[in-house]
Amino acid sequence: MSVRPSQRVWNLAPVAHGSISEAELASIGLARSEVIDFSVNANPLGPSPAAVAAAAAAPWSHYPDDAATELRRALAGRDGVDIPEVVVGNGSAELLWLLALAFVDAGETALVVGPTFGEYARATRITGGQVHEHRAAPADDFAVRVPDVVAEVRNTGARVAFVCNPNNPTGTLLAREDLDNLATMLPHGLLIVDEAYRQFVDDPPRTAPLLDRGNVVLVRSLTKDYALPGLRLGYALAPAPVCAALDAVRPPWSVNAVAQAAGLAALRDDAHLQRARAEVRRARTYLATALADRGLRVLPAKANFLLVGVGNGSAVRAALLGQGICVRDCASFGLPGYVRIGLRTVPECERLVAAVDAPDVQHAIGAARG
Repeated sequence: MSVRPSQRVWNLAPVAHGSISEAELASIGLARSEVIDFSVNANPLGPSPAAVAAAAAAPWSHYPDDAATELRRALAGRDGVDIPEVVVGNGSAELLWLLALAFVDAGETALVVGPTFGEYARATRITGGQVHEHRAAPADDFAVRVPDVVAEVRNTGARVAFVCNPNNPTGTLLAREDLDNLATMLPHGLLIVDEAYRQFVDDPPRTAPLLDRGNVVLVRSLTKDYALPGLRLGYALAPAPVCAALDAVRPPWSVNAVAQAAGLAALRDDAHLQRARAEVRRARTYLATALADRGLRVLPAKANFLLVGVGNGSAVRAALLGQGICVRDCASFGLPGYVRIGLRTVPECERLVAAVDAPDVQHAIGAARG
């Protein structure tokens, strides 16, 4: 006789993410160093040397500061909020799970503006909540019709609403006024705005004033900004009572000493981030133009990735992988005809374009077009 988990856990579907596993690398006979990974969306320059040095020097012999006091103080100062309005987590994904745990009870509804990151829905289902998705249309370049979302919040009685801004994988960006309208429709719930890619937007909306409403949470990532995916580091800005609720359900010591030290050093090296932002702008212009010139549908992009229509994302990903290039197949977003390409340096983007021109890749694109 085997012991089964609760029914809601038993029925959970896994969420696909970017990157490539060791098993897949072994199956195609490539080492990780032989693949340029465009399937993740992070700082294309890698981590700041200062962050690397700080991580190497971090003490391991005692528990980390559970409150991440220094890091929270630095983030509060940078973002113009009070320290009690900052919570640090083991990546922004942990914070999304904590928000669902703290604010969604069994049977309550979370509205998710999609197609988007799958962890919003999974976190909700883990708590026993119900997911209602508002799905933007490809014919509109996935632009979000805010009045429709507002109506669905009202009709579903949603307890929380998840909005990724700019959205992963479509790259669409809502204005602050749009977010304000959504927050107005949740007087007894939360608007959770995932701003993981905010730093790579040329002119992001100034969203911190939304915190004054009392029901808005801004979730941000240091993993993406500063290329620290192996350390996991994110934070949330929220009214102090919301932050207190997150701390109440947060596992102890969830942000280790190495991550805290690296995050502090990264925040102090703003020049590194600004160089990365400039490289993303160059890469975005180059790659969007080069792919469009090859007859591919490139969606308007605001962040550090491109959504590209290729007909059959799985086939094109496999063909590109044979060329040493990994992109994100978007079938898990419900977009099987697309791939998502995280922007890297311009020379690396030039290698991707050369791979797109390879016969095997062109065959995969042509076969999908019929």
